[in-house]
Amino acid sequence: MKKRLVRICCSILLLFCAVRCGMDIFIRYAEYLDKGKIVPSFLLICGILAFGTVFSAVLIWKPDLFSPLAGVKSRIPLPRRAAAVMLCLVPGVLYNFIRFCEPYQGLWIRIFLCGTFVLLASWLWEAENELHFTGMTVCTLVFSAGFVLLTQFHDITNYPFSIGWSEGNRMWDYSVLFGKDLYDFPQDQTIPAYIDIGRQSLWGLIYLLPKVTIVMARVWNDILFTIPCALLGWALLRKDPSCKSSRLLAFSLWAMLFLMQGPIYTPLTLAAVLTALGSRTPLPVNCLLTAAAGFYAVMSRSTWIAAPSAFAVFLQFLDPKANNSAHERKARWGKAIALGLSGLIGAAVYMKREVFMGLFRSGAAETAGSAGAEAASAAMDAVPQIFTPEWFRYYLGRQALLFDRLWPNETYRPGIVLGLAAAVLPVLLLILIWSRRKEWGLDGWQKLLLFAGSGIFLAAGLIFSVKIGGGSNLHNLDMFLILVLITAALAWKAGFGNWLAARIRSDSLLCLLILAAILIPSWENMTKASPRRYPRSEITADAVDKIRTVINEHPGEDILFMDQRQLLTFGTVPKIPLIADYEKKWMMDEAMSNDAAYFEPYIRDLKARRFAAIITEPLHIKFQGEGGDFSEENDLFVTYVSLPTLCYYEPAETFDEQGVQILIPRDSVLDAEGVTCP
Repeated sequence: MKKRLVRICCSILLLFCAVRCGMDIFIRYAEYLDKGKIVPSFLLICGILAFGTVFSAVLIWKPDLFSPLAGVKSRIPLPRRAAAVMLCLVPGVLYNFIRFCEPYQGLWIRIFLCGTFVLLASWLWEAENELHFTGMTVCTLVFSAGFVLLTQFHDITNYPFSIGWSEGNRMWDYSVLFGKDLYDFPQDQTIPAYIDIGRQSLWGLIYLLPKVTIVMARVWNDILFTIPCALLGWALLRKDPSCKSSRLLAFSLWAMLFLMQGPIYTPLTLAAVLTALGSRTPLPVNCLLTAAAGFYAVMSRSTWIAAPSAFAVFLQFLDPKANNSAHERKARWGKAIALGLSGLIGAAVYMKREVFMGLFRSGAAETAGSAGAEAASAAMDAVPQIFTPEWFRYYLGRQALLFDRLWPNETYRPGIVLGLAAAVLPVLLLILIWSRRKEWGLDGWQKLLLFAGSGIFLAAGLIFSVKIGGGSNLHNLDMFLILVLITAALAWKAGFGNWLAARIRSDSLLCLLILAAILIPSWENMTKASPRRYPRSEITADAVDKIRTVINEHPGEDILFMDQRQLLTFGTVPKIPLIADYEKKWMMDEAMSNDAAYFEPYIRDLKARRFAAIITEPLHIKFQGEGGDFSEENDLFVTYVSLPTLCYYEPAETFDEQGVQILIPRDSVLDAEGVTCP
């Protein structure tokens, strides 16, 4: 009876998905069908719809019809499973790289197409005729991990302009530490950049190589956002005797999927890796690695100061392998305290350095005479001592808090709360169900640490997420997400992993929750990925030529690259004296702080027509008001950057597709209705 009920439910779901897919297909092709045209892509998707529906129905009700194929499947296990893996990767390749798939962008077309390939792969994975959750779990994991990786790496191109709002200038940020010789800038001075030394030194490693290209930089960026996440999953379970190699690989892939929902900035991930590697070492080594993690984490963000300590304490205090004798409990307290202090000491060692506030302060000081650098240095000097009452007031009051971003909004459609719930609830529910059915064995102090520590990091992440400039994803909840992953790893060691395997082998309905935990991290990629479209090469070449012409026409004059600084990094345009001031991201941050004093030198330079040309993104004097996609940030940028710039400079060339504009001095100050120039 139970099996029949499951079949009926699956049939209803199949019928619903097939009907919705069919509706999407006819909506997409209505224009062609009205004209009596039948195009190849229409025939292909209709064929997939028909095949997927029939194949799924047979699997549900009459799997014995496939019995003639069972013998063939059992004789070729390796080719069969290799084919299953390849089928899992087909949707990711199709939606990320194949232009032919553009008519298949409808949500239900995507769902049905991806589901068909995963079901077919799952059937191939098993030697039997019927579907089992073992094969479905494996193939769903391969599909999700493959789709996310293909989406992450599909921006590898030699396209010279920035992909996204800040990509190009971030490449410049990363390059100035080890690639200073790429620029016409005094080599005995530090180039000020709006980046912390932790990320700059990591992403900047690629610039130690000779003749770095923009393709190499993009590959390195994609590696840093993916591989360390999987590495953390491996480090957490690498010495668990119950975790054989296949399970270790599966957990590592899932860890990557889970953390990329943030995404998580790599320095924090690597700090967590250090604490995980230390968790199975003698206490002195563990303390040393935790101190190194604390030192490295605070190099990147001061708000991460307690994160490595918390990670190490969780791994030690909640370790399920520890003996629960009275002596062991006392030793557990001592080890946890030692590790917590080690992480804080490591952070304190770095904080005592003169460059605690980042590379920016020292850079600004060494570039004396630069008005913009002096303004930046003054802004940095105004920051109170960290974790003092004044620092908390400064940090929380420096920029506006936009609490509406906790809920569905234009900047982040699900909102922070619902987005976070979707990201973590499946795995937390599984752990809760397991812990209630099979006691984890945590004592009162361990439970207090688990809930209090997670709650503190959750609250901090929510506050960081509602600061203006944030809230477009879950990356400010990075510490909380890593704690959830660590909790899952600790539960795995305590028997959660074996319990999951047993549920999968028994085809329990809980497997649907397991599949949700695997699929949800790839949902956004699966529903939004599309082949990246770049502007026509001749227009892109023309944009580059126009910038080169401006540079060649003004030898010895100041030309400001407010944006697109990667053109200087990779030698796309001639090497000119670098003006490090007035970088777009830095100006945006100061605009979000309403720091009018920071912009005073910039406005003086604009009035004096200091720059022969300014290379920027297309600027407009257009206020959006509240409630739009980053509308608050846009309006502040218009107030402090776009408006004063366009008052004294006018567009000579604008390339909207490339996101670049060349500004030249105006003969007279802008006189336009509703515009008051500074």
